Amino acid sequence: MPTAEDRALAGWLCAVAPELRAGALGDEEVLAWIDAALAAVRNGEPAAPVCRRLGYPSRAEPDKHTGDLTVLDDFGFDPVVVRGEYRCPTGRCSRRSQADESGREPRCQVDDAPMILRAKP
Repeated sequence: MPTAEDRALAGWLCAVAPELRAGALGDEEVLAWIDAALAAVRNGEPAAPVCRRLGYPSRAEPDKHTGDLTVLDDFGFDPVVVRGEYRCPTGRCSRRSQADESGREPRCQVDDAPMILRAKP
């Protein structure tokens, strides 16, 4: 069972994966390292040690509204939105997102799959 920290970090990793790939600037070794990290999380490895191996130790604290852990260290990336209408397709992480300005559904960057629309409470 993943910990709250692992769920928060898996959500962070999912959200910043495109920026990590872009930042690799086509370096095949770095891209392979990123892809291996995403595969490890996809295959069930806890996200916290995976992020640490990538060089991203972070802090996660409870959101004051939901109680879910959110990642506080942004490492220069835009903040990750963890609330919204869509959720992780596998339930592996706590990431929440919304459709983009064109109405396209967000994608899970770990599984390369569309995120799932949450039912209204």
